[in-house]
Amino acid sequence: MPSRNLLRMRKRLSAAATRVLRSTLSFGATRLASSDRLMGAIYDLTNETNFSGLSEHEEMLNDQVRVEAYHEGIRRNVKHGDVVLDLGTGSGLLAFMASRGGAKKVYAVEHSDFIEVAREIASHNRITNIEFVQANSREFTPPEPIDVILHEQMGDELFNENMLENILDLRDRVLAPEGRILPARFSLFVEPVCFRDEMRVRRFWNTALPDGIDLRPLERSPTAARFDTGRTEQLWVRPGSVKCTLGPPSPILELDLHTLESVESVPLDHVVAREATENAIVDGWCVWFEARFDDHTGLSTSPLEPVTSWGNRMFRLDEEIPVGDTLRCHVNLGQLAEPATWSVERL
Repeated sequence: MPSRNLLRMRKRLSAAATRVLRSTLSFGATRLASSDRLMGAIYDLTNETNFSGLSEHEEMLNDQVRVEAYHEGIRRNVKHGDVVLDLGTGSGLLAFMASRGGAKKVYAVEHSDFIEVAREIASHNRITNIEFVQANSREFTPPEPIDVILHEQMGDELFNENMLENILDLRDRVLAPEGRILPARFSLFVEPVCFRDEMRVRRFWNTALPDGIDLRPLERSPTAARFDTGRTEQLWVRPGSVKCTLGPPSPILELDLHTLESVESVPLDHVVAREATENAIVDGWCVWFEARFDDHTGLSTSPLEPVTSWGNRMFRLDEEIPVGDTLRCHVNLGQLAEPATWSVERL
């Protein structure tokens, strides 16, 4: 499993490489870059090296929000005698929790060599009911039905660690008829947010300077336009920078992995409309998700909640919205597994 903050630069480089592929290579390479299925296969290969170091796991092991949510979710939902499959076991933490929680057998599946670390931890802790399987999950079929698929396949933007492809494949092939997926219920948010004044970075032409220095004409300057990357470029939100959302948050998308028909059934186009209850500077549309193990247990990566190892992508705006006005935007999720292809457009 990846360390999200450490991998952000890799994601940006990956996104840049994808753009180069689309614009400069042959028709075949362009088809490759535009295919969710083929890009998913590429992610499987690159993830094997991305998840291979101790430092990639340290941040997640020290993420108390994540660890406590999974500990409680497993305690409440793994029953005595269950057969569990831990997808992408990494350091083995979730498999160990399932074992301690009463599972009869745990299959800990991991495609990278890091599985050797998990084996050593299990041996040191005298955990004997875990079978470690070094393989891509789509190439592994256990000899018995699985009662619980346990996973932590959520990327910063939920979908970008091949979660849907991997989980739906296991669900359809190995999960028992009354089996459970932990976690299974997800909500995706794209919300207009307002930063704290001391954390705000205004657009070039909206920046107030002393001595009457005026940058406003640069908004329509052909010279400045040559250096402008666009009003909705994608940025990373610094922890603690968000003061509030423009209105009450509401997910653009909710799904349950028990019932989701297919990856293709996930709707890609959404409209977000929020009314300003006071005069506000909206810095951009921020992405986060919520994951639920059951009605009582879950976790959130909202920038208004305790900090987690997940980051928050933001589509920049920097626009003043008067009280009573409604801010509307169109969200397109592009290729679900590659958030660099997502777009947010002001309506």
